[in-house]
Amino acid sequence: MVEFIDNLTQLLVVLTGCILSGVFYLRSRRQPYFLLCCFYGCFAFSILYWLLYTILVTDAPPLFYVADIGWVSCYLFLLQLQYSLLDKEERTLRSRLPWLALVIIIPLTVYFISIGNVLYNLIVGVLMSAMLWAAIRGLIWQRKHPNHGKRFFHLAVIGFIALEYCLWLSSYPWVSNTLTNPYFWFDFAVTASLLVLFPAVRKAVRT
Repeated sequence: MVEFIDNLTQLLVVLTGCILSGVFYLRSRRQPYFLLCCFYGCFAFSILYWLLYTILVTDAPPLFYVADIGWVSCYLFLLQLQYSLLDKEERTLRSRLPWLALVIIIPLTVYFISIGNVLYNLIVGVLMSAMLWAAIRGLIWQRKHPNHGKRFFHLAVIGFIALEYCLWLSSYPWVSNTLTNPYFWFDFAVTASLLVLFPAVRKAVRT
C-alpha cells in the first residue's frame, strides 16, 4: 500500500509538472520549458509503467526495460535542459572542481554494475556524471557572475541527483513494504525534488 501511494504521488507530481511546463512553453516558446516538459513526460511514462506493472504483474521479477528506457530518456532531457541554460561564456570556464563529479559517480557506477545490469548502469553513470559536472561548473560560474535563479536551478539538479543515488542505494537490500523502509522516505524526497525543478527552471529562465 505504501509503495502504491508513493508511486501514485510521484506520478501526480510529474504529470502536473509536465502540464505546467507544457503550458509555459506554449505561452513563451522558450526551449527550457519544452525540455522540462519532455523530462517530466518521460518520468511520468516510467512511473506509470512501473505502477501498472506492480499492480497487474505480481509474480514476475521486478526488472523490465520499458521503464528503464523512460528514465534514461528523462536524464537525457535534463542534461539538454542544463545545456540550454548555459551562458555562452560559461562554456569556456576552466576549473578542476567539476572533476568531483567523476570522483563521486564512478565508484557508485562500479558498485551498481557489480549488482545489476552492466549496460544500463553504465549509461546512467555517464549521464549522471555529465549532469553533476554541469551543475558543479554552473555553481562555480555563478560565484563569479551571480544569478540567483540559475544558482537555484543548479542546486535543484544536484539535490535531485543526490537523492536518486540515496534512493538506489537504499533499495539494496529491500527491507519491507512499510514506512520502516528508508527507500520510501528517499523516494518521497525525490518526489519533492521533482516538484522543485519547475520553479527552479522558471527562475533560471526569467533571470
